[in-house]
This record gives sequence, structure tokens and C-alpha cells, in this order.
Amino acid sequence: MQRVLITGAAGWTGGHLARRLEKDGDLEILGVDDREPKIQFDSHFEQLPLDRLTLAQYVLDVEPNIVFHLHSVHPRSVQGQSKDAEERIVGSLALFGALERLKTVQKVIVKSDTAFYGASARNPSVLSESARPHGSPSRYERNLREMEQFIGDTAGRYPNMSVTVLRFAPIFGPSVGNPISMFLQMRAVPTMLGFDPRMQFIHETDAVSALVHAGNVGVPGTFNVAPEGQIFLSRVLRLGRRVAQPLPSKLFDKALTMLQRANIVIPDDLRGLLKFGRVTNTSAMANTFGFTPAFSQRGIALDVYGRNPETMA
Repeated sequence: MQRVLITGAAGWTGGHLARRLEKDGDLEILGVDDREPKIQFDSHFEQLPLDRLTLAQYVLDVEPNIVFHLHSVHPRSVQGQSKDAEERIVGSLALFGALERLKTVQKVIVKSDTAFYGASARNPSVLSESARPHGSPSRYERNLREMEQFIGDTAGRYPNMSVTVLRFAPIFGPSVGNPISMFLQMRAVPTMLGFDPRMQFIHETDAVSALVHAGNVGVPGTFNVAPEGQIFLSRVLRLGRRVAQPLPSKLFDKALTMLQRANIVIPDDLRGLLKFGRVTNTSAMANTFGFTPAFSQRGIALDVYGRNPETMA
């Protein structure tokens, strides 16, 4: 029986990944995080501080065969909050330091984000995995780059271990409850006057499926993960029968800040995305990684807003 470790198991994606993997009777699932799980699952869960010593010691004790590293950057950096430099890639230092001392690990799957590329008017119209980011990075974007650089620098030292980095497009779904999903499900959605950004999402269930696929196939490398193509923000809102409220730049930023009163926090990386958009090349995902999302860009929007595509032209 193979032993699977999930860091960041308390989040929506981690909890649903654990549930999905539990259906395979040949796997022993172990989840770790520094908070209580949002999604309940049956497998063992360990709540512990994900600093260097505690996580490293736990990994050494359980000797996993497959590792899903979903806690690759600190959650506070996702929210744009300040953290000490040592915590910018919390978990990654601890994890790979422990892996260096283990011979049991066969596959490591790391959750990253297409926010790695930033959101800038200077970015290429379509971003491949080798694209160089432009613009001033947010804290989250900078932390993603530091995390990926660290993993890229160290992964080569483990010839018998497959390391897969998945750069997910923004996860959009009816139940994930992340900032972009909450924002786009409001009845009236602030938009920036004169901008209609090209967007790219991945459905919440496809994100989990991509992780499961990575654990099954063990293809090393870095891959953008999203359905092929793009969708304009205006099209998303029309499909959802939402009301767009175009605002000048300063009022747009002020409106996003005021949403915090409704517990909808729009961090800097998402503010940039809502202005400039971002579209990635997913050919490596399809041709090398061997994964195809079930939902198209249009299908994602229709599912999130509870609309039946069969009744629409």
C-alpha cells in the first residue's frame, strides 16, 4: 500500500483531493495543515505548525511515497499580507529538506498558480511555461516565483523522484469559496472602465482531477493547467446574468477595497488580473502531461451560475 501525504489538506482543494484519493483502496492518505479542515475526510489528519522543524520531522516519520504539496506558499501571502522572509515559501524548505533524507518518495506534485506570470499590459497575449513575467509583482506573485525557483534548484538532486509543478489558472467554482469565485458571483460586479480582460479559469473539480492525474502518471516538469482558450470578463458576467458596473480606475480600486466589509478580500494579484487579464498556453498540459479538463471556459461559467448549457444557443 502506498502512503500519500497532502500538505495544505485543510483547504477546499486539499480536502476534496483527500476524499477523491480515499476511493482508491490501495492508498493510505495522510493530511497535514496548521488549521482545521474545511472539508471533512476520513483519513488521518495532523494539525501542526508548518515551519521547518515540525513539518520536516513529520515527513521523516511517515516516510511517504507520494507527496501533494498544496501548502507551497503561506496563505497570508495569497491575501497580500506581510510575512517574514523565511515564511514566504513556508513548507517548501521543510518538505524538500526532509525529502533529501528519504528514499521512499517517488512523486512530488506541487500546486502553483498562473499568477506566477503576473498581470501586466506588457505580458504576451498567450503565456507559455517559459515566459518571463513583466510588471511589479504582488507579494503572492513574488512568493510563487521564489517557491518555484527553490524547487527547480533542488529537484535535480533527486534522480529517482518525479517532481511536477502545476500552475493552475484561477480556480472558479460554485462551492470553492475563494476570492475570485465570491467576487464573480455577486449580483453587481465592479469592472474597470475601458477594460474587458481576457480571462482563463479552471473549474474547481477539474483542479482536483489534475492533481489526481499527476499522482497517477508522475510526469516531471512545469505545466499550465486550464481549459484551452479564453473568455472575456464581460462574457462571463453575461453568462451569469450579472450586472457589470464599469468604474474609473480610482473608484474601481476603492470599490474592491470596500468589499472587505462583505468578507470578500481582493488581493493585489487579483486586482491586476481584473484589469489586464491573463491567458496561458496549455499545449504541454495536453500533449506531455496528458490531461484534458472536463469543463470548457464557457462550461465553467454556466456551471458556476447554475445554468444548463443544453437550453442555451
